[in-house]
Amino acid sequence: MRGLRRLAALSIVALAAAAAVSPARADELTLKNGKKVVGTIVGYEHDMFRVETDYGVALVRKDKVASIKISASEAAKAVKDPAGNGGKNTPATPPPASSPPQPSAQLRSLPQPSEPPPAPPDLSRLAPPPPKSAPPPVSHMVEEPLPAHLQEHVEGNTYVNDTFQFAMFKPPDWKVYEEVPRETGSGITAIGAEDEQTLLIVDRQVWSGAPNLKSDEAEARLRRTYQDFQKLSEEPGQCDGHPAVRRTFQGVLDGVEWHGTAVHVARGNTVFGIIGLTSAEMYQFQQAVLNKIINSFHFLPASSETPGKPLAGTP
Repeated sequence: MRGLRRLAALSIVALAAAAAVSPARADELTLKNGKKVVGTIVGYEHDMFRVETDYGVALVRKDKVASIKISASEAAKAVKDPAGNGGKNTPATPPPASSPPQPSAQLRSLPQPSEPPPAPPDLSRLAPPPPKSAPPPVSHMVEEPLPAHLQEHVEGNTYVNDTFQFAMFKPPDWKVYEEVPRETGSGITAIGAEDEQTLLIVDRQVWSGAPNLKSDEAEARLRRTYQDFQKLSEEPGQCDGHPAVRRTFQGVLDGVEWHGTAVHVARGNTVFGIIGLTSAEMYQFQQAVLNKIINSFHFLPASSETPGKPLAGTP
């Protein structure tokens, strides 16, 4: 649209320059840049004079005009003789250069066109459509090694992981298996009964963006670990106020049939898995214990970052 306006302005200046050399017209508009437009003023609309010249109609903006000299015959009709000097014509005195001249009474009384001027063409349809933005990248799990040293401690019946800032209930007769995280690769900690027939592991999965708890990767890991894997149930829920998915399953490992409950909870771009396992013969006795541990899992507030500080509200 700016290009059209510039083209129209250049056209008006060209017409004004051409009209300045024509002696056939009586009305003379002197522009502020010194050029003159000579012709017949036939209208005034939208703050512009409409002047008929030998080369066509020129539209001259009012704020570009320094002075106007009306033809003798027209001035006699438009200007009153204030001195009563016998009807002699009084030349129009141009206003100061700093104040643009106002149109005469004759110009104000000229008939206006019955229809408004046509609107400028809408060029927006000719513009190319904006480029489509690329879809956001799909989030996926990434391999991020665990810290070289994991800080953890036990306070009474509470296990506290200082590195990843979470805590959970630990039965009094259970112990911490320090070697399990190294064997699993992604495991953070493992606690279990002395007879090693019941075990609970906490692992970690890091995602490139928002985690997808419905991803088949978590189930695929369980399938790779256990033979004859069977998913018994799956339902969404929450863990410590964060979105989570709870699954129950069974499978065979090292010739022993295991029953398990896995809860995966998303926090930021990290998914923590709390996986409780027990042998088939101990399942009915240990199921309640595993559920108590999983339900007690919670993240520590910022005020509990100091290792060894008791946790309020824990058993």
